[in-house]
Amino acid sequence: MDWISSLSSQGSSRNVWTATAVVTCLALFQLFRYKQQQRFRREYGEADHELPFSTISIWGLTIGPGIEYHWKERFKLYKNNEKELLVLRPKVFGDPYFFTNSPEVLRQVNGQGWDKPEWGVEAMRFWGENLVSAKGETWKRHRRILQPAFNSKTYEMVWNESNRFYREMIATGNWPHQSGSTIDITDAQKMTGRFTLCVILSCGFGIKLGWDEKVHVKKDDPLTLDDGIHLQGSNILLVTYAPKWILNLPFKKLRFIRVATDMMRSWFKTSLAEKRALTEREGALSTQPLGGKDIFTRLVQASDESEKVQISESEIIGNTWVFFFAGHETAATVLAACFCLLAVNKEEQEIIHREVHEAMKQSSDDDELRFEAYESLIKTRAAFVEALRMMPPGNFMVREAVEDTILQVPSFENGIESKKSVPIRKGAVIGIDIVGIQYNPRLYPEPEKFKPSRWYGVTSDEAYSAFSLGNRVCIGKKFALTESVCFLANVMRDYTVEPLLKPGETLDSWKDRVLNETKCELTMTLVSSPVTFRRR
Repeated sequence: MDWISSLSSQGSSRNVWTATAVVTCLALFQLFRYKQQQRFRREYGEADHELPFSTISIWGLTIGPGIEYHWKERFKLYKNNEKELLVLRPKVFGDPYFFTNSPEVLRQVNGQGWDKPEWGVEAMRFWGENLVSAKGETWKRHRRILQPAFNSKTYEMVWNESNRFYREMIATGNWPHQSGSTIDITDAQKMTGRFTLCVILSCGFGIKLGWDEKVHVKKDDPLTLDDGIHLQGSNILLVTYAPKWILNLPFKKLRFIRVATDMMRSWFKTSLAEKRALTEREGALSTQPLGGKDIFTRLVQASDESEKVQISESEIIGNTWVFFFAGHETAATVLAACFCLLAVNKEEQEIIHREVHEAMKQSSDDDELRFEAYESLIKTRAAFVEALRMMPPGNFMVREAVEDTILQVPSFENGIESKKSVPIRKGAVIGIDIVGIQYNPRLYPEPEKFKPSRWYGVTSDEAYSAFSLGNRVCIGKKFALTESVCFLANVMRDYTVEPLLKPGETLDSWKDRVLNETKCELTMTLVSSPVTFRRR
């Protein structure tokens, strides 16, 4: 029995030592955090807001409140503050950081002295380095390769394909042709997502398909390319940060995510091999310049060793993923939101309808809406941009100071606007609250109202801050505007849109359920978008 007592005594001793070590580590960690926060307080003052976790940390994104906090608090967060640069201090875990609702600050942190922190781009690098995740000279190289693919010929092709897909949607999707007849769309984003995916496949990657034609890697694949992009994109944090064995657990959703990821990997490699073989067979690598090619062709050609500006295979796949996801998911989100907002703003529908008919008189002799009409569709474009303002898919960005610097921050004292110089130490992190910028009453009076007219007199694309500003402005901005304006103009020419109410639901209840409820994954989207289209 003595040996049992001895073992028990040794076990108790080990438990004591383990507990002591854990408590000591926690105490040291809390002491480190306390000193760090005290230093931050001395340099930048007291926190304007406190939360359990940072909204941009892995804990904040998984446990809460996450970046959705900035949407839910969009009318309160910056109210009664003297400047448009605030400090958030996590109570439980995470470092204090700044966040801003100022486009002037956004323009500054997109310039010299700032960059994306490494931890902020890991998820976007899952498939490989790309235009969104790249920094410094690498970003410049990616931009040089891809920029020429976005030109006037591309935009005209985007417009013509958008027309084609609209016609096919009407012809194959049971849309009514008799005046007064209706079609209920329980999820407008599914419809707009299909449209924008078809456009990016056709104009970005040379994959011509019909509206109801699905793309599979192989005939026996359980999921389509549409499903793969959505499943993998909406679970990008899980597949990036979770241990690999997690996806092998026997749960249906995890199995779907694993299958979608494997399917996307297979599709990328197969498509890359086919495109490379095609360009070599046509002699494109040696006889044709890169300018004017679609996105995928430019990426493949730039991987050839003879090109001055080269790109690796993983970078091809990384950029392909980004343009698939960002090239259709974001525009689809805004289009769906636009239809929902128009559904409760009948007068704006009629404004678009009249403008489209006037444009058709000027640009064509038939029933086709020509590309030449794009510039004249000012009010149609304004409706889309206003929906983008109210529902920005890319709702948050993060930048880190790579050197000591000074920010010029819009500030207010006794109602008088001025600029305040705020010294920023190297390593400080700023969250660019895109939702906060779009709902900033200094920039947009009555920001809660859908008012496309606020964009009628805007001639500078710099005003479209939801596409970012400065050097990092979205390369696909004109692509997204072109396809979206064409689709919106076609639909509003032929149909009106109304809220699709649940039995017994009031209009105000529909507004609250649809226009106020969002989900934030890789992008911010409406939780639901139920509408009814009625033939004019």
